[in-house]
Amino acid sequence: MAVAPLAPVAAALVLFASVTPSPLAAAAPVPDEALSLQDTLRRVVAGNVDLARERIVIETNAANFLALRGAFDFVLGGDVTFSRRTTPRLSATDFAGGETNTLRVNLQASRALETGGSVALGLTTDAINTNSVFTCGNFGATTSECTYYSSNLNLTFTHPLLRGFGTEIAQANLRRQRVAGDLGLLNRQARAANIMRDVVNGYWDLAYATQELTIRRSAVDLAREQLRATQAQIEVGRLAPVDAAAVERAIADREQEVVLSEQAVFLRTMDLRRQFGMPSDPRLGNFTATDVPTAQPRDVDVMAEIQHALEASPQLRSLKMGLKLNQIDLQTAAINLRPRLDFVGQFGSTGRNADLLDTVATTAGLDDLVWSAGFNFQVPLENRAAIGQYRATELGARRSRLDAGDLELAIRDSVMRLAVAIRTASRRVELARSTVTYAERNLEAEKARFAVGRSTNNDVLLRQQELKSAQIQVVRATIDLLSSETALSAVSGDLLERFGIRLAGS
Repeated sequence: MAVAPLAPVAAALVLFASVTPSPLAAAAPVPDEALSLQDTLRRVVAGNVDLARERIVIETNAANFLALRGAFDFVLGGDVTFSRRTTPRLSATDFAGGETNTLRVNLQASRALETGGSVALGLTTDAINTNSVFTCGNFGATTSECTYYSSNLNLTFTHPLLRGFGTEIAQANLRRQRVAGDLGLLNRQARAANIMRDVVNGYWDLAYATQELTIRRSAVDLAREQLRATQAQIEVGRLAPVDAAAVERAIADREQEVVLSEQAVFLRTMDLRRQFGMPSDPRLGNFTATDVPTAQPRDVDVMAEIQHALEASPQLRSLKMGLKLNQIDLQTAAINLRPRLDFVGQFGSTGRNADLLDTVATTAGLDDLVWSAGFNFQVPLENRAAIGQYRATELGARRSRLDAGDLELAIRDSVMRLAVAIRTASRRVELARSTVTYAERNLEAEKARFAVGRSTNNDVLLRQQELKSAQIQVVRATIDLLSSETALSAVSGDLLERFGIRLAGS
């Protein structure tokens, strides 16, 4: 919306008049700070606490996604174990008796598969020292001691065939988090639009308070001007001294209105400081709005605005994207109704020799192969956990669809209400501008009648008050029109683009 002086009242208003300092700093006046709308938006983007929270949410979603991807990382593990086993001999010829010391070194690399299974490659080497005659094979002696090495290389593959089968299930958490990340961006956009709507309207409220204060002060000036005219009439004997009392009373009344307007500027300043994330400080002056509120009356194509809002609303898009999460949960819950049937396969080789290098070479050369294959089966007879989870997920999806439908109704309702508000405010602006013109003419005519003794102070003061009320009505109607247009842009998801605001990561 273009910012330009209000044509009917531009000549009557001092648009950049300073505002009385904050009441908290009355003892030591502090200069006020001029504030434009663009500077207001810049400060909000930089310091607003709610926007900072939303940025943290986005970064947290990215960190969670990275953490979930870690489920498919390669894992390298290992262990070293020393053990001693003693088997007492029953007699001198008990070949199985004796002591055995084993040093085991185990290395393994494993990884979960995106299809739901897992694969692991492991190498185990044992260094065995024993005095068991049976183990050493020296049956000609009652005692013996020997050292040998045993090695095993195994590739193990496990994969579900029913429950948990497929990339949709194995990567369900990743898909959820990816959708959650997109949801976070949409929610931040919706939240930012609402914040900017409140900030823009807060700025226009400050502009209204600034303009109202200027008008109230000019009303005091007009009353004082009338007092000077009255005193001139008193000096020449055309009026009695008592005639000045009505003007002095009017001055006192209007000064009270100035004080209330100063308080309104202070309160609007405090509201904006809170949006900026600034602490309250009595040493700071008030803000004064440098952008003059102005808007061109217009009509609204309600059907076009409704259609656009339904397509672009970040809140509605967020809810509809949430339905994707429900679909992922439903798919997972449906597959969990199945029995568990997993395939487990193992392939490898083994080696056993008195020399460590020969043992490892035999194992690595796949000279002595070993393998196995099998299935694991499990089914809960009542399966109540899976059935209950599926029903709860299904109900959650149904509720999400109801929420999306309800939000569509709310958007339609909001657009229609705001369209009527824009039409009404547009008409009020036109009528208020005409009223200002008439009030200016009436005041000039009344002052002329007063100069020739055909009117009273009360008549002139009344015409002054009518003019100032009409000027305030113009500003109020313009602010209402701007606020309604801002709210409509927020509902339609256009507000950030309208003011050139781009969020990081969007």
